[in-house]
Amino acid sequence: MKRTTAIVCLSSLLITAGCSDSKSGGGKSGNDEQKASGAVIKQFADAWVAAWAPDGKPDAAGALTDNPTVFAKRLDDTDTALVASTVTVAPQGDPKCTDANNCTQELAVEAQLRGIGAMKWTSTATAVKTGDAWKIKASGDTIYPGLGDANYLKRVRALPARASILDRNGVALTANRPVVIVGVASGAKATAATYAAFTKYLDVDGAKLAARAKAAPAGQFVDAITIRAEEWEALRPTMGTLPGVLTMGGTQSLPPTATFAKNLIGTMKTATADTLKNAGTAASAQDQVGTTGLQYAFQQQLAGTPGGTVTLRDGKTKLSIKTVFSQKGTAGKPVKTTLDTAMQKSAEAALATSKLPASLVAVQASTGQILAAANGPTPASYNRAFQGQYAPGSTFKIVTSAALIGSGETGATALPCTNTINVFGKTFKNYDGLAAYGAGTMQKAFNESCNTAFISQHARLPKDGMTKAAAMFGIGRDLNLSINAYGGQVPLPKDDVAEAASMIGQGTVTASPLAISLVAATVDHGTAMKPVLVPGKDVAGAAASPLPAATVAALRTFMRTTVTGGTAKVLAGNGAVAAKTGTAELVSGGKVITNAWMAGYRGDVAFAVIVEGGESGSHTAGPILKTFLSSFK
Repeated sequence: MKRTTAIVCLSSLLITAGCSDSKSGGGKSGNDEQKASGAVIKQFADAWVAAWAPDGKPDAAGALTDNPTVFAKRLDDTDTALVASTVTVAPQGDPKCTDANNCTQELAVEAQLRGIGAMKWTSTATAVKTGDAWKIKASGDTIYPGLGDANYLKRVRALPARASILDRNGVALTANRPVVIVGVASGAKATAATYAAFTKYLDVDGAKLAARAKAAPAGQFVDAITIRAEEWEALRPTMGTLPGVLTMGGTQSLPPTATFAKNLIGTMKTATADTLKNAGTAASAQDQVGTTGLQYAFQQQLAGTPGGTVTLRDGKTKLSIKTVFSQKGTAGKPVKTTLDTAMQKSAEAALATSKLPASLVAVQASTGQILAAANGPTPASYNRAFQGQYAPGSTFKIVTSAALIGSGETGATALPCTNTINVFGKTFKNYDGLAAYGAGTMQKAFNESCNTAFISQHARLPKDGMTKAAAMFGIGRDLNLSINAYGGQVPLPKDDVAEAASMIGQGTVTASPLAISLVAATVDHGTAMKPVLVPGKDVAGAAASPLPAATVAALRTFMRTTVTGGTAKVLAGNGAVAAKTGTAELVSGGKVITNAWMAGYRGDVAFAVIVEGGESGSHTAGPILKTFLSSFK
């Protein structure tokens, strides 16, 4: 019987499409209504996703509703209130149709709230048929249940305190200290005198700040710089009353002074597009984030993750109806470094005595751990101590001596010191303070830093002799530190002249103060170690095989006697110090200038100093090291 009925109905369908059980009593089936309404709901969901995408517009989503202008604004306002960076909107199941003109479908919504996290909810889209077209009912409930015509969503974000950067003993190098964000009101409120004051007192480009203020929307605070609260108090009488100047208080993770370990700890500023990308999705464009150094490298670890709430509010009373989203933040985790606070202070104090740009690095020879790294006499944005690419000059004779000892020579090998030496048409000379002394040994040539004596042995080394010798000290490899650092290079020489130049740390040989401190550390420890600034992050261990015992013994003698009776005697009286001086020539602006070097070790601490434009290692770099060594035992 059921089969017969089915056949009859099929026949009728073929003739009149009349066996439908639709409540409409004829015409299109309920399945057709589901398809039609579902299609427009899917279009709407896609348009919503596009509207809440970065730089998205709500117009397309609004156009699919029965009140485009009102709904588009409502959708956009909700996006702004939530600070949603992206959203996914997925229709669930099939539409449910109550009649031929009204169908509903649930939407699973997940919005990424910038700087907080993912907020999920389910709303309902109602599709109504007007004439031949289906439209989405322009209700606030379509966006979020309970919004209605007047209610709104309000988000509150809570940032956890930023974690500290610590020294090797767990002492905090940074803490959250009071700061003042100084800026101007948008538009033309600030005057020429205001912008001139920013340039004069805060080293802010007044012209660029004026252009930003002019382009900013009305009523906006245009930030220029963040400074310590005590700095602003000193400037307040001068700048506080200037037209258009605005300030905001806050806190920022800062070292105890503006200069302490600045190039290592780094700086923090209001997020930019680049630094916001590094900070991750938990950060907001208004956040203070790391821009350089360890603050940048460990931004996400130090910052933790913010918490937040979203409440549904009454449109008339502004009172909270209920909390619809809540997420707890997680505290940041400290970053422990290998720095020694006292030694870092000593390094900075020693450099403060210099009138020329200088850098000092100290490392623990047995581990490669960085104890101090400073740039002076005042810190600049460029971390010369780690990133400087300098000719190491005669400090590189440590490496040259190792290469010659490896070739069979000893400290007693005769090396004559002449005024000049010619290598295939290129004349090399000694530094100005050294008079040729004629016959002598390799040890004496090292103690007196005689260029011609070492260059006289260039034919003894194979073409790759200096490159291979440098590798024994870790020179020429990527340092892979938490923050950028240069490990130096000793390229294969293109000819005998280049090889001769490399033997005295000139030509194509370059290294950073950090790399040269590690050369001295290799003599002290006997094995080149990889540098470490953040244990657990920076790869530790040997950077090369141990130096031959005979080489180590000879180099230790060379460096110690350079202090007791050679060019580094300025350090005599500072304990059992071993050192090597260096003077490197370079051409700048058509003039030949010199950089002064000194590298060495005492106990388990190895160090290197460079002074740009310095007279010589003994006269310029030496006194800085003497001050540094006198501050600790």
